[in-house]
Parts: sequence; structure tokens; C-alpha cells
Amino acid sequence: MIAETLFHDDNASLRAGEPVCTGASVIALMFDQGVVIAADTKLSYGRFSRYKGVSRLMRVNDNTILGVSGDYADYQYLQSIINGRQMGMNSSQMRGEFTPASMHTFLTSVLYARRSKLNPLWNSYVVCGVTEGTKTPYLGTVNLYGVSYTNNFVATGLGSYLVQHYLEKKLEDCEKEGIKLNEADAALALRNCIEILYERDCLAYNEYELGVVTADNCVITGKHTVSGKWGHAGLITGYE
Repeated sequence: MIAETLFHDDNASLRAGEPVCTGASVIALMFDQGVVIAADTKLSYGRFSRYKGVSRLMRVNDNTILGVSGDYADYQYLQSIINGRQMGMNSSQMRGEFTPASMHTFLTSVLYARRSKLNPLWNSYVVCGVTEGTKTPYLGTVNLYGVSYTNNFVATGLGSYLVQHYLEKKLEDCEKEGIKLNEADAALALRNCIEILYERDCLAYNEYELGVVTADNCVITGKHTVSGKWGHAGLITGYE
């Protein structure tokens, strides 16, 4: 029944065929014992700041957090499917739950199938967590076309242009110095990324949520805020 709902949606005409209220970038970074993920709490109606204080991070279970950018209605639809699938697994004789890898695979299959039917879900997702048993961090992303990959840092939206280099350099510096990136430094790096996006992306917001997944903990905290550094604005000329 769930598969039929996902791939053969009779109610598709009841939802918009293009993004309406959208969320901006999601960024995530792997550290030595887990993964941190951050997303601001604003939804935009086109370029208009429509809703604030909206969570775009979802705690799936004790070892997985999901972040979303793009159309929020499509996210709410898929969120209900995920919750239903999770409840079904918990109520069956062979109890189970989503792992970070299985959640990533599930989203990839759904998004690719919907894209292939020319009825895409207008989202990009970031899946992060810790693999049960091996206790190894997992971080992956998938876009509306069903194109997915895993990496030790990811960013969606305009963040893929503005902050991915910063995250890559952060990890390279740690490797050169022979040190492991810890949770506090990873959280600070994401805070800096949120600040960069707030200064340069008109859809970004200065209030954000932070998710942390380790072998012992899976928590989403907020509301964190950044103020931005606006001293360099006076140096920008030629656009008067």
C-alpha cells in the first residue's frame, strides 16, 4: 500500500506541481565520533520570508537524522510515509528500523522513481547517523532527480556553492595537522557556514537548528542564532 502511494499517487493533483514554500540550504559535517547537521528555520514563499521557526530536521530514530531543503509540502508528505513505514517495521514480527544507509537508499529509490514519472518531489535530503554495530558515522545526500552520494561533508541548495569549500578546507587542515575533528569544532564550523549563508543567500535565516548523532546520542537542539559580519559591506562598490 505504501509503495502504491509513493509511486502511483492518485492525489497528486491535489498538491502543487512546483515548489511553493521552500527551505534553503542544509549542511552537515562528519567528525571523529559522529555527524553534525544544521538547517535554518525559515520557509520562503518565492523570495518572500513567509514562515519562521519551522524545523527542517527530523529525528527518525536513535541513530538517524534527516534534513530537507526545497518544498516543505513534499517533505511533509514523505515524512508521513517514513513514519508509517517505521511504525510498520516496529509492529511486525521481525522488528526493525531504518539505518542511515537504508534511509538513504529508500529516499534515493523514491525520488528517482517520482522523477522518472515526471512527477518529482521537489526536495534535496541529507541523511546522517551512526551505523549500529560498527558505530561508524554515515553521511549522504540525494536530490530531486534521485542522484545520491556519500561524503564526509555535504551541503544542499546555495550552500553547495558557498560553503562546501570551507568544509573541505576544514577537514584538510585537520588532516595536515594530524588531529581529529571533534564535535565542538564541527558544530562551530557549521555555525560559521550558517553565518556565511545568512550574509550571502537572500533565502537564508540567522536562526537555525543543530542536530548531533553519535553512538550514544541523537539529538536536535535550537534555537541557535548568528548575527553576521557586515563590516565588509562598505567595501562592495559598483552596484549603485
